[in-house]
Amino acid sequence: MSLLVLFVLLYLGINVRASLILGIIELVIVLAFAFYRFNKKIFIAGMISCLIGVGLSFIRPQFDKSEYSGIVEEVKENYFIFNSTFEKLYIYEKEHPFEIGDILVIKGNKVSLDFETIESSFNFQEYLNNKGVYSQMYPSSIEVKFSNPLRIFSFKKEFLSHFSSNAKALIGSFLFSMGSDEDVYSEMKSLHLNRLLSNSGFYLSILYSFLAFCVSRFIKKDKYKDLVLIGLLMPTFILSYPRFVVIKFVFLKVLRWINNHLLKKKYTYLELISFSGFFFLIINPFYAYQDGFLLTYLIPISVLFFRNSFKGYKPLKQKLIISGLVLIEFIPFALAFYNEVSLLSFIYHIILSPFFILYYFLSLLSITHIPIYSFINGYGDFLSKVINFFSKINITIYGIEMNNLTVVLFEVLFFIFVYYLSLRFKPLMYVSSALFLVLNLFYFVPLNTLFNDQVFFINVGQGDATLIRRKDTSILIDTGGQKNMDIAKESLIPFFKKHQIYDIDLLITTHDDFDHSGGVDSLIKNFTVKRYEKDYKSFPISIGGITLTNYNVYPDLWKDENDSSLVIGFKSKEYHYLIMGDAPKKIETQIMKDHASIPCDILKVGHHGSNTSSSEAFIKYLSPNVGVISCGKKNRYGHPHSDVLAILTRYKVQIRRTDLEGTITYC
Repeated sequence: MSLLVLFVLLYLGINVRASLILGIIELVIVLAFAFYRFNKKIFIAGMISCLIGVGLSFIRPQFDKSEYSGIVEEVKENYFIFNSTFEKLYIYEKEHPFEIGDILVIKGNKVSLDFETIESSFNFQEYLNNKGVYSQMYPSSIEVKFSNPLRIFSFKKEFLSHFSSNAKALIGSFLFSMGSDEDVYSEMKSLHLNRLLSNSGFYLSILYSFLAFCVSRFIKKDKYKDLVLIGLLMPTFILSYPRFVVIKFVFLKVLRWINNHLLKKKYTYLELISFSGFFFLIINPFYAYQDGFLLTYLIPISVLFFRNSFKGYKPLKQKLIISGLVLIEFIPFALAFYNEVSLLSFIYHIILSPFFILYYFLSLLSITHIPIYSFINGYGDFLSKVINFFSKINITIYGIEMNNLTVVLFEVLFFIFVYYLSLRFKPLMYVSSALFLVLNLFYFVPLNTLFNDQVFFINVGQGDATLIRRKDTSILIDTGGQKNMDIAKESLIPFFKKHQIYDIDLLITTHDDFDHSGGVDSLIKNFTVKRYEKDYKSFPISIGGITLTNYNVYPDLWKDENDSSLVIGFKSKEYHYLIMGDAPKKIETQIMKDHASIPCDILKVGHHGSNTSSSEAFIKYLSPNVGVISCGKKNRYGHPHSDVLAILTRYKVQIRRTDLEGTITYC
């Protein structure tokens, strides 16, 4: 237990920089526990451990030079991560030939990372930062000093090329923890089957048990049998590197062998787990910022606790209880990964696990080039159909993402409840379960819909998307559109789930330009859209207490797509809004002729701030307090135009931009 406390204090110390007040509170709680539970030596060691963690959190190696020598640490299809004297660099190279372990000398220009992030989509810059990468290198030359003879990445690509798209997505997920654009991977995510299984070491445990059964037929002495098993794990280790769950699994097997056969079982398994966590954080503190690291330790420690709490139960019943408890414990992570909790996830895990285990073993077997590719392809298509069927009858609850402090509170209350449940001590079991239930209700009951009217100018990059929410009514004006991603599945729908929006009552597109309507088809296919309008003749529209008026009713002036863009006005709470779409200056002029005034507190600036819209006369006419510009970071169109910014500034309009602020919200 003392080693576990030291590990937790080191982990919290490394994380303290991300949230100073929260980190200090958590450190004080754990240190207080160490003071009262253990002797002074452990308390002092705990203080040192958390101070080491705090110190490690501030280490950010940065060098200013034009030539870097180092080793390739991680490779993907179009980039690799390069480690040069502990400074990690992101290097974009399309279809590069490099592998993990290659030693290179790179010359070029180094700059800070600066990637665009779309609302609720994968944050690539944060992903790199959590790996300790803060800079990008633009290489002018790359010299190979040593080429790793094991070309694993090339082998994976060649191996996966034998399979159909469904099989490739499944094998990539099971064996290599790779993502995919295929529907079957998205449907696995919707059933919450990928993260929990891949981070729990479930498949590795099954593989190890199978190998142990086979080896025990030939080797009886545990000392040599365990050593052979570690050797048999090495191919999986090499193929999966740098996947942390595999690194940790093999490392723990080595520790157990040392403990069992050299140290005469001096340490418990919990102490070995704690030591391994402490060791990995010392050699790479950035593991502390990765969700996978936390899960790979939280799950086995929890399983040990649950197993001890329910050790009097029959094996099958005990396994079912433990599986269910782990899934409940996974709730905060489900909200972080998926923005929802699947009520049927437990059942799907039970039903599909045997099929997945068999597929995992067949995939491993096929690596040896045994000719079973066609069978695996057929099996993959079968699994994809089963997963697709389950995804259609999935029942989910959307919830607000929990912050770190709430996650800690969630886990503490849950562990207290399980502890008193196992003791059958009803008074404290009822109290802890009631507190646990209240906490969950707060995060899963959509209280915002009861009290808040909200308008969101969603950051969809170079495009427009505005969400109006009044109680249980949701209206979306434009969807945005990106050529390299499904904006509906990867941005809009996750955003709706975060805000506990289960359907869109009214979808409007101002016009048919892709950056305004590119997500319509996918949104209608993958989410509930009750009504879709884009015809100017449909206005005014009243829904949920909101009246939307279209001011562009001049079809005789429409010569191109932007000319026909709807101009939509509405009121939410005390503010009047005007959404200009891409309407040009001639439409603005006609609107001014036909209307003595239009109320406008918050203007959605036309055409992303282009100088084809937002004439000085129109801005003076509207006299808005705020001008919101929706545009992509460093977009190729030069939006917003300097002339438009100058006009807005001249008339004392507060300028807000999604490329600088992200999603902009008014409540």
